[in-house]
Amino acid sequence: MMNSTVSKIERIRGDLKQVVGELPAKYKTSKYYGKDALSLIDIMIRRLSDE
Repeated sequence: MMNSTVSKIERIRGDLKQVVGELPAKYKTSKYYGKDALSLIDIMIRRLSDE
């Protein structure tokens, strides 16, 4: 059960990373928020993997 949750979150992370990477440079604020969201998702994955 937990592995499927982690794998779903990892897929969401990959999708978000791709979207953030494709944003034009002029959308600096959106890129910063996207990077913050990626950091939060990384923390969630680590904590769920440790359980």
